[in-house]
Amino acid sequence: MENAFDGVFSRLFGGGVRPLQIGRRLLAHVDAEREVDAEGRRVVPNTYLVHLSATDREGFADLETALKQELTEAVREYIRQEGYHAEGSVRVTLRTNPDFRKGKFDITSRNDKDEQPAEVATPAPTPEPVATAAPSPVAEPTAEPVAVPTVENLATSLIDRASATLTLPNGERIELHEGVYVVGRNLECDIVISDSNVSRTHAEFASAHGEVVVRDKGSTNGTKVNGVQIAGDQLLQNGDVINFGTAQVRFETT
Repeated sequence: MENAFDGVFSRLFGGGVRPLQIGRRLLAHVDAEREVDAEGRRVVPNTYLVHLSATDREGFADLETALKQELTEAVREYIRQEGYHAEGSVRVTLRTNPDFRKGKFDITSRNDKDEQPAEVATPAPTPEPVATAAPSPVAEPTAEPVAVPTVENLATSLIDRASATLTLPNGERIELHEGVYVVGRNLECDIVISDSNVSRTHAEFASAHGEVVVRDKGSTNGTKVNGVQIAGDQLLQNGDVINFGTAQVRFETT
């Protein structure tokens, strides 16, 4: 298989924050912020701010306008689908937080007045095609577009079910969607395991194209799958047991 760590988003964003991660968090934030108003409507904010590290923000530099448009449309579609109500125009914008490390991000929201300028540029209208007498005999090569998910694909991916579930030593279950999840004792890790035999940054899972691999990140006590020490990327199968030091995690596909 194509190594999940070398998938399209890894090539584009070098292991940092992925658009699908932002999108999923956005939808969860919309749900968390809904309130019922006096008319019985489920009301949500209209402005969503994605706070990124300086490194991740720079990685989106060439794609930022398109990405904000894609995320905005995905959030608008979700709000319509769930029957929520937002006052004014819904928009998503990006912010830089200099205190964030690469891969860490947060989302806040607020209600803005419509008269305030939107930070998400409205796409220019598509010009009408000009009829020609005959096609050109030799087509000039055109530059390939940057691989940003389309609105339809992004919105569909965001509401897809998880590809796998992890059961941690304390019984907590964590869903794995598209993206990379760092495992360790450090509270800033995506998956925190409070065990002295687990390194602060121990390993990581990568989920892409319906497959999940695990990789050790130079931990002190190593990572094992079904009792076998791994070196490099290990593709996981349903029912696999992963040991981070002595901490045991069960992997199940969904």
